[in-house]
Amino acid sequence: MDWLTNVDGLAEWIRSWGILGIAGSIVLNIVISVAGVLPSIFLSGANAVVFGLYGGFLISLTGEVAGAAIAFLLYRYGIRSSMRLQKLDSFQWVQRINGTSRFRKCLAIVLLRLNPFIPSGVINLGAAITSLSFGDFLLATFIGKIPSMVFETFVGHDLIYFGENKLRLLFSLLAAALVLIIFWNSGSKGKERRHEDSC
Repeated sequence: MDWLTNVDGLAEWIRSWGILGIAGSIVLNIVISVAGVLPSIFLSGANAVVFGLYGGFLISLTGEVAGAAIAFLLYRYGIRSSMRLQKLDSFQWVQRINGTSRFRKCLAIVLLRLNPFIPSGVINLGAAITSLSFGDFLLATFIGKIPSMVFETFVGHDLIYFGENKLRLLFSLLAAALVLIIFWNSGSKGKERRHEDSC
């Protein structure tokens, strides 16, 4: 998988396809999204190098959302066709989510997409288990993916052109560190609250 972390190599591979490089990049992004555990930041950076920041962002966002949609359908179909996996419907957290409003379900997906600690595959699987509709999942994923795709596109691009974009890369990394701290603190406070409630 070393080639997936080589931005220069990925950029050259995409360029070698010419106009079909857009489709090739989207397909590769779909594969990464469906796998759920592979890093996409390097591909986002390569897209930015080949297609520019804005073009690369749009291509990466398209691939990410399409990959999440396909993964959602695969997981949901697999769950419904497997008697063993159907037992997941009885989990308390699934029933709690199914009992909430449509807006709250969508909001949960958006916020989970913003959380850098949660792998995309986990979110796709969790959403597929619930009663969330495919359309709502797609919309919430699109909204939630925008900030992360902006970050991945800029950071991946600026790592290649480090000499020209040191300051912007520094600000991007500081912003990412701030997001990590916020989610880490909110997660710790939530655990403390649950611990206090159980006492």
